[in-house]
Amino acid sequence: MSLETFFYEAKAISLASVFVTFTLIVAYAMWPSMQSKFDNAARMPLSED
Repeated sequence: MSLETFFYEAKAISLASVFVTFTLIVAYAMWPSMQSKFDNAARMPLSED
């Protein structure tokens, strides 16, 4: 395997891993059961101690 082939495959694997990670983060944020947790976190700065 040449060095050029190695870097080409490394870029492809890196791109795929970034895409999968981004997709999982978006899916986590959009999951219906997480809505109440995000709503509570959004109101936290406005609540009094």
